[in-house]
Amino acid sequence: MNVSQPFTRIAIGAVALCASLVLVESSFAHDTGRGYIVMGDSVDYGLGASSPDKAYVPQFHTYLESTFFQGKTDLHNLAVPGATARDIKQGQLTQALTETIIHNPRVITWGGGGNDLLNFIASPQAATCMKGNPSCLARLNALLNEFEQTADHALRDLREAAGPGTPLYVRTQYNPLLKAACGGPTLPLAQLANAVLEGSPSPRLDRGMNDRIRELAHKYGAKVIDTFLPFYVNADALVAADCVHPNDAGHAVIRDAAIFAYAP
Repeated sequence: MNVSQPFTRIAIGAVALCASLVLVESSFAHDTGRGYIVMGDSVDYGLGASSPDKAYVPQFHTYLESTFFQGKTDLHNLAVPGATARDIKQGQLTQALTETIIHNPRVITWGGGGNDLLNFIASPQAATCMKGNPSCLARLNALLNEFEQTADHALRDLREAAGPGTPLYVRTQYNPLLKAACGGPTLPLAQLANAVLEGSPSPRLDRGMNDRIRELAHKYGAKVIDTFLPFYVNADALVAADCVHPNDAGHAVIRDAAIFAYAP
């Protein structure tokens, strides 16, 4: 398979999903005084799901209403398809902080980094990384450092505004290129994505993106919605045909990971 084919499907599939998927209004009136606040990208927005109720955020919202909130609560989904970690900080953080102040109690989820990595993996420079080019690996480490710094600032502000008792969740990233139709585990780009997400001695990436997310979660008292392993084990069943988003089963897995993270 030509390594450009997965990314052609990514572009076509994303356009098709954005055009065809009609999502319910994600921000409701402040009528309960309680809020589930979501920051993130297209996964948190709900792309890949066949209908809004199949996306992980509405499903986790329903679970939170039956457990943490014990009643109806407002859902404020600020996620934007295509958002990078910097986009989330610049375009969603102010609103999230406002919603955090308004609502008590509240739950916050943050998901970011997938598009930062996807933009690099889809670039011509990624090919040099697969050959162990030192300058490319340095650029990858710089990308991860910038991501970590941006995420750190956002999570710090969220924790300060919400207080120590507010449940805060961060979502790790999965590798959609492991799906056979998207290249599969032998695809060099898929192997590079694994290394960037989880770290690898070769290429030399000691701290992957997910390592950094987990460390930031520990730093700010957040719980981790860990998605890498289930998608690594069963990408064919969980990744949508666009080679980017989770399908219904994938969204269900993320929901289950969020519920697992919620458990005391």
